[in-house]
This record gives sequence, C-alpha cells and structure tokens, in this order.
Amino acid sequence: MKRSWLAPAAVFSVLALLACQDRLFDNPYDPQASQAVFEVVNSFYGPAGSPRGLTWDGISLWAVDGSNGALLSLNPANGSLLRALRPAVAGLSGVAYDGADLWVCGDAEVEFARISSFNGDILKRLNLQRGSFTSLAWGQGVLWAADAQTNKILRIAPETGEILGTFADPGTRAAGLAFDGSHFWISDDRTLTIFECGPDGSVLRRFLSPGPSPQGLAFDGRFLWSADGSGKIYQLRFQ
Repeated sequence: MKRSWLAPAAVFSVLALLACQDRLFDNPYDPQASQAVFEVVNSFYGPAGSPRGLTWDGISLWAVDGSNGALLSLNPANGSLLRALRPAVAGLSGVAYDGADLWVCGDAEVEFARISSFNGDILKRLNLQRGSFTSLAWGQGVLWAADAQTNKILRIAPETGEILGTFADPGTRAAGLAFDGSHFWISDDRTLTIFECGPDGSVLRRFLSPGPSPQGLAFDGRFLWSADGSGKIYQLRFQ
C-alpha cells in the first residue's frame, strides 16, 4: 500500500518542482518578494552565440558575441542583425556608447578601445595596466568598468585612463553594467541577480533575473535591456 501511494506522490513532487523552476524565468515576479517588480515588455532571441556586453546608441542595440569577438548591431523590435563589426580586441566582453562612438573592453586585455560605430576602426586606446574587465557603461561624462580581478566598479577618465574612483561590486561577478542617468544597474550571472545601485554604489534594490544567465545590460532612456546567456534579450520595465 505504501508503494502505491508513494509512486504518484513522487511523480507529483517532481512535476511541481519542474513547474516552479520554469516560473523563475520569463516571469515578472520575484518569488522572494512575492510581487511584480518588473514587466517583460518584449523578448527575442538574438544572433549572438555567446551573448555578453550590451549597449544602446539611440537607435539600435549593440551586443557582444563572445563566441567570435563580434559586435552586433540589432533591431530593438525583434533582434534582427543590422550589421556586424569585429574590433581588434581580445576576449571582447563589454561595450558602451558615449554619444558619438563605441567603447569596448576585453577580459583578456588591460586596454579599452574607442571605436567607430561605422567601420569598427580603433580611434583611441587606453591602457589601465592591470585588470580583467567584464562590462562597460558610459555616464556622467566618464567610463565605468567592472573589474573581475578586484570585484570593483571603476570610474575612468576617457581622455587619460586615470581611475578617478571605485565602488564595490554588490555581487560576486559583474556580467553587465548600465547607467540610467542617476542609478547603476549591475547583473550577476552567478547569483542570477540584477542590482539597482545608487550613484555611490549602495544597493537600493535587487531582483531575480528574467533569464537563467544574466549578461549585458543597457538602458535606452525608458527601458532596461538584459542580454541572457541563453541567447535571449529582454526588454524590461521596472516599477
């Protein structure tokens, strides 16, 4: 009698667990907060084989494909490829837009490069001497970079490469970094978390990522975009 009762119960438990795991992703509900914290406005699969950095240039999304070192310009409506650049940066990981040109970094180099968004030509190089840089953002007239070696976010002068200040990464590894004009957004692919931080790096809120491997982040003036290691890109509206 025990076996006949336990078998259906075990099946039900497995199905319930799988259902709960499914609900963790593509879902605007944070199970820890038990409330809607953001809305998935749109989502699509992009062409990047291994999505990493992400930025917004006012018209299109630029996504780093870590599988081949390409920088992809994407249609924000459906993720279709508009064009591709291949900047000469090893281990391409992060990208940022400064209002005129793109900045890129690689976790295998200690240099940042400012490149033309038209042809990918390198216009300027900055040597930071040391570090392993996973993501970039532009804000307040300076570059912001996540350094995996120190687990800090660096404030960098774009003219000289001088480090003007730092604050601690609130997670274990910053896979994505964006600035919305007043707050920073940082994704952590190891804890599946997106942090909202004040200008001093203090954590204001934290959210469960909409996908199973959050990578690059971008802010377009209204929405936050999150590139996921699954290949999916999410357009998010936060409360």
